[in-house]
Amino acid sequence: MKNIIYLLPVFILLVTSCKDDDQKVFDKSADERVAEAKANLKNDLIANPWKMKYTPDETSGSFWVLLNFNDDNTVTIKSDLGANDGEFFEQTLTYRIDSSLGLELIFETYSFFSFLFELDDATFPAEYEFNYVNKTPDNALVFLSKSDVGVPTRLLFEEANAGDENLIGIDVAENLNTMANDLNKLTSSLRIAYEDKDLALYTGLDGTRRVLSISAVSRKSNSANVEDVNFTTGYLIQGDSLILNTAFSGKFFGQDITLKGLKFNTLVNGSIDICDDPINVHSYEATTSTNDDVLVETTLLDLSGANFVETTTFYFAPLEYIFDNGEYVGDEIMENVQGALEMQLYYNYSGGLYGIGFYIENPDGSVTFALREFTPQLDGNRIIFDFEPTISIFNSPTQANVENINIYLNALTEGDNTYIFRLNDGVYELHNPCTGWSVVFVRGN
Repeated sequence: MKNIIYLLPVFILLVTSCKDDDQKVFDKSADERVAEAKANLKNDLIANPWKMKYTPDETSGSFWVLLNFNDDNTVTIKSDLGANDGEFFEQTLTYRIDSSLGLELIFETYSFFSFLFELDDATFPAEYEFNYVNKTPDNALVFLSKSDVGVPTRLLFEEANAGDENLIGIDVAENLNTMANDLNKLTSSLRIAYEDKDLALYTGLDGTRRVLSISAVSRKSNSANVEDVNFTTGYLIQGDSLILNTAFSGKFFGQDITLKGLKFNTLVNGSIDICDDPINVHSYEATTSTNDDVLVETTLLDLSGANFVETTTFYFAPLEYIFDNGEYVGDEIMENVQGALEMQLYYNYSGGLYGIGFYIENPDGSVTFALREFTPQLDGNRIIFDFEPTISIFNSPTQANVENINIYLNALTEGDNTYIFRLNDGVYELHNPCTGWSVVFVRGN
């Protein structure tokens, strides 16, 4: 009994102390604590300008981004993403700090982040809503993308200074965009020719995903001497340079090369004379990371393009893969060729069928293969279609106006100027630079 009496004051003291602590912890409501956290994050954001190297996906390249947050919930964002005629070089838009399971930073206006988010029908793992994580000991702010599937993208906002403006390579982005538009193709087609080596690299650049691919290396003096390669890496534009995530290296025709990046100098005008009117194209003088002078030039030559004849005997192109100077024409095709679902290309199929046309689904559920048969001629990556005079019908008859198929075949093959470009494993773009028409065919078997 005495023990209980002796312990009672201690118990009362402990209970009183816990109550005091609870009052200190909960002297603010949940709403007040959230409001305070949001205010603290906003104060951190507006305290100084920020720089960030944004890498939406581990397979893509990166972008330098400068951000300057204002107290009125606007933010100025600078980048060197050259899409939409330079819309994203500098934007002022609105932002919001919200709270769900934690603090969130949301860019409300359509922006650099929104554009990347929408790529590939919004399957590209970019984001415009980010979860706040913490402030590092050196005052950087850490965010994670909100909706990434799998491992979320980590963003590190670091304090920026005036010299960081030089990170943004607007001139390089604009010039590479100019070159990408030379041929009205879906992707650029470039040759990197060494000045003092008998070597040329055949490359493509995806300026929105920041990915560089190299498909072949040849002797500069004779493109018939070629080695196929399959190299892809992300890249970063920084000031006047393009920096590869992974260096390209190897020994080709007895010559060792290593390419970690390019420092660009002067954009040069030129032309290709294969159409009724010359096509204006460009070359970009540059220096490699090993101090080799090179010329990066727009080219119609794709040494791996002709490999499509060895890849498979059947290709298909959904209507959304058919373009007139970069514009989708699927709706027009469906109107002119009722029931058309995809374009198909047969190349020595079943030991002898060469044909190109449309797969048509008829109102009664039957299907028709309406093909213009042809005899092919290959000149490097240029294909000439020697067409039969009429459309051939396979499988079931159709009420669709199959003669309208010639509208699209003529646009693709006019002037015997159809070129084949390898975009990826089993994916090839057939492009006519004189009409601007492109069809992206995917390996079908």
